[in-house]
Amino acid sequence: MRALKRSLVVLPIAATLSLVGTAAQAFDWDSVGWDAIANSQGARAYFQPDGEHLYIQDTLKDGHSAVSEIEYGSRHLTYWNPNGLDSTRDVNLDIAELTAVRYNACYGEYDGYKIIGCGYWKGARA
Repeated sequence: MRALKRSLVVLPIAATLSLVGTAAQAFDWDSVGWDAIANSQGARAYFQPDGEHLYIQDTLKDGHSAVSEIEYGSRHLTYWNPNGLDSTRDVNLDIAELTAVRYNACYGEYDGYKIIGCGYWKGARA
């Protein structure tokens, strides 16, 4: 009975601590080198290999949305960030370890999903 009471107290505390440990954190753009980021007019993107996250930021108040294209294996995917200036979208991907990845930053019209222009492609490994 004593062990049961102890587990009723300990389990909720352990569950709370594990939830606190996995809280989402904002991406720190200053933590990556300039040449590690794909850029275009009004948008930038960064692929973080550890955890396979693609971050897309809108950097210009121009009425356009930030966009990123990413390719790996036979996949070519497009992700939009229509949330305006200084917003960052975090796309959590599931890519096998050591897979070659290419990504870029673009800008475009979210209404109609029309990409207007893109910067250079960057390469990474998941």
